[in-house]
Amino acid sequence: EEEEAEEEGQGKMDDGDSVNGVRGKGRMVDIGLESTLRESVEALERDDSAPPDDITVERSLDDEPPAFQQFRRPPVSAPRFQKDPPLLPKETDREVAAERPRPPSSDASSVGAPHTQMRVVFPRLTKTPKVPPTISSPAAQTPFHDQLWSWLYLISLASLLASFFLVWLHTSTPTNDEPLGDTIYTTLQSSLHLLAVDTLVAIIVSLVWLALLRSFAKPLVYGILVAVPVTLVSFFLHPFISSFKGNGVQDKVMRWLSFLPAVLAVLWTFTVIRGRHCLDKAIGILQFACRILAANPALLALGFATLIGVVAWTWVWISMFTRVFLGGHVIYNPKNPKNIFVIDVGTWWLGVFFVLMYLWTLAVGSGVQRATTAATVSQWYFHRLAIPSPTSSQVVRAALSHATTTLFGTICFSTFLGVIIRLPLLVLPRSVVGVINLFTYSFVPTPIASLTNPLTLTYAAIHSQPLSASARGISQMTFLSPSLPTTSLTPRFSPSRNRSAAPLLPYRLAKLFLHATRAVMAFALGFGGWVSTARMLVVDGHKGSLYAYVVGLIAGAIGWAVLGAMEGVLAGVVDAGIVCWGSESREGGGGGYCLEAGWLFGGETER
Repeated sequence: EEEEAEEEGQGKMDDGDSVNGVRGKGRMVDIGLESTLRESVEALERDDSAPPDDITVERSLDDEPPAFQQFRRPPVSAPRFQKDPPLLPKETDREVAAERPRPPSSDASSVGAPHTQMRVVFPRLTKTPKVPPTISSPAAQTPFHDQLWSWLYLISLASLLASFFLVWLHTSTPTNDEPLGDTIYTTLQSSLHLLAVDTLVAIIVSLVWLALLRSFAKPLVYGILVAVPVTLVSFFLHPFISSFKGNGVQDKVMRWLSFLPAVLAVLWTFTVIRGRHCLDKAIGILQFACRILAANPALLALGFATLIGVVAWTWVWISMFTRVFLGGHVIYNPKNPKNIFVIDVGTWWLGVFFVLMYLWTLAVGSGVQRATTAATVSQWYFHRLAIPSPTSSQVVRAALSHATTTLFGTICFSTFLGVIIRLPLLVLPRSVVGVINLFTYSFVPTPIASLTNPLTLTYAAIHSQPLSASARGISQMTFLSPSLPTTSLTPRFSPSRNRSAAPLLPYRLAKLFLHATRAVMAFALGFGGWVSTARMLVVDGHKGSLYAYVVGLIAGAIGWAVLGAMEGVLAGVVDAGIVCWGSESREGGGGGYCLEAGWLFGGETER
């Protein structure tokens, strides 16, 4: 009977456990630890029992285990566009989190987005594990993407400096008793004052333009709409009329090239008329970028640093480039009292190398600015509501460190393709571009237009990926249409009947407004320097120089580079904003992180 009673009681306990397992799943169960604790205390109170040895050992407070186990939730799988860890450390202090809870709006679940918000705070000192003195903890190795191209750039830059050093050793400046005549060296030396004035004018215009755009975006845009075609037409008439004052080869070339500003003025007018329906949204995108810039003022300091670097590098390069063209020999003609200085063939090739390195270095600096801006905007876009949040300078410093270490090879690769391949892709026929795509696809299985797209570098900075992987990722964003090479100066506009299928027309129009001042300034300084040098510069007792076009090209490059440093502040923000929105939309977020970006870029209804 006792055995049957025990079996019956055991069956009831099993039934109760099964019921509790269904109804009370996840509840804590009392397992009777208080009896064990009570027995241990009674054993200690007995006189005839000595305490265990482990209880008498004194422990330091640092080694004392916590009174309770801090269980953490399992990590949520990161979305595809956030494979690598963030640039700044996550919050791990539970006391700070308890004192300053996150607002409901910063939670990803509250906006219906599939992405995980991260709380970012200042770096804290953590306790490192104790190791013997002879053993050191290995530091985590920083990954480097496309590292080959960073080494190629550094080797090329070192070759540039070494070449200039050899030129400096083997050449000497001419004296007044033995002038060289009309050469590139003489023309550049005589035009240094003009180039200095052009640099100062470009700096002033860039600073005024950025200040006006931040404060008066809408009036400035309407002013640009009218000022750009008027300025381009004026710089068509000035060199065109001036070209009839001579009959040389340079005058004929100037006469034909003067039509280029006129063509751009017509193209500008046509583009603005086609995109007039998107004008308000384009202005809204610029104002949106200005608000992001106001939230991250350290990006403005980065733009000023880029401007200083551009000006310094330009003038260092001008001094080296001028010295290069002393490489030549003098031809003595007994019938002509004046000797003729002939530039060697190798000097011309060395000059081409110097020009390519100048453009590549400018592009690398612009790429570092773009990558830093993209990472900063990504931090703001996805984690701006995190508490506590890092300062703007901390975010920019972390992004700059990431751009100059992990992404430096990717930046060098992207800018090299931009300098060598992107420009021909913009001017060559589509059939030739197709042949180039087939040739490059055998080496890199990615369309060449996607590799040379500036948005690919922005994507690489946001996702911390190599350039080829970023090109494949941005190719999946069909709304960007990266399969064909394009420039923001001539954005593609779809027909009006299909306007709903082209939500990025406001974005392209906004980029057109940003590039407009830069292009006009480059044309103004370029054609102005060319005409003034060809007509007013006195060389060897004669007015004008056959190498005036070199001065015009350098003056135009100064205007393009200086304005580009300030334009890159806002252009990088706009590009990063659309890539962040595109990455979120591709993951099915639907603009949950930034509703304004969804309305501006995606054409969604404003909520």
